[in-house]
Amino acid sequence: MNRGKNSRIKSTPGPKIDQMIRSNPRANEANANTSMETLADAGTDSMILNEIRVMNRDLQDKIQQVGADVITIRDCLDSLKSDLAGLSGRMGEAENRVSQLEDENAVLTASTAELKSKVAQLEDRIQYQENYSKRNNLRIKGVPELSEKGDNVPECVMDILRALLPQDQGTDQIVIERAHRVPATLKENRRNTPAGPRHILVRFLRFTDKEKIRLRAREVGTFHWRGNKIEFFPDFTREVQEKRNKFFEVRRMCRAKGLKYTTQYPAVFWVSLGKELFLDFQYHKQLIA
Repeated sequence: MNRGKNSRIKSTPGPKIDQMIRSNPRANEANANTSMETLADAGTDSMILNEIRVMNRDLQDKIQQVGADVITIRDCLDSLKSDLAGLSGRMGEAENRVSQLEDENAVLTASTAELKSKVAQLEDRIQYQENYSKRNNLRIKGVPELSEKGDNVPECVMDILRALLPQDQGTDQIVIERAHRVPATLKENRRNTPAGPRHILVRFLRFTDKEKIRLRAREVGTFHWRGNKIEFFPDFTREVQEKRNKFFEVRRMCRAKGLKYTTQYPAVFWVSLGKELFLDFQYHKQLIA
């Protein structure tokens, strides 16, 4: 019985499958096309997946490279921050030092100004003391060389004073401590030209004698001795004399116009124009001209 059943089962399906294949050829062709398309789509998807994998690997590599670059940048930034912190500290220290130097400079400036003021005062005092020590001195200009007969300059000076002073005053009471020619060398631009005679520097024992002679010479005006024009000047330091020499042109203009003038120590020029006092020699020239 079992054999009969099995034989039936095996023999019955055959004609039905063949009939189905023969009865629907288009469906079979469609199924075949679908299978081909499915295979083609499967190949395309595989290629896309491969491309995606490649792109993913490239992207991962680039991400890793960017990450490494970011780490490097962070390290550089950390180094820059450290350097900047160090520079900030140094800058703060430099600012403190500059501030300290400015304070010290302000103190030094004030001290320098004070010292300059004191030095100027001391120079004025020294100038005054030096000129005061010369108050008994008198310079005589225009005496020819060798007029003193050897080294006897005081006797030559006394001879000049006898000619200058009136007989009633005389020179018996005048005492000359010393008298000599002023040492001088010819300047380079004057070596080939005749120079005037050297001044005679006279120191009197008493200031009153020196003033009497100076005032007498001023009263006489132009004084000649043995045919030579003789002039008398106070003896001052070089600094004071340079200040007074600035009024040389003004004095010449005053003499030409017949104006009376006087020079007050150290270098104050008076002109008898309404008893006005003028300190600027340039203004003197404009006024007198």
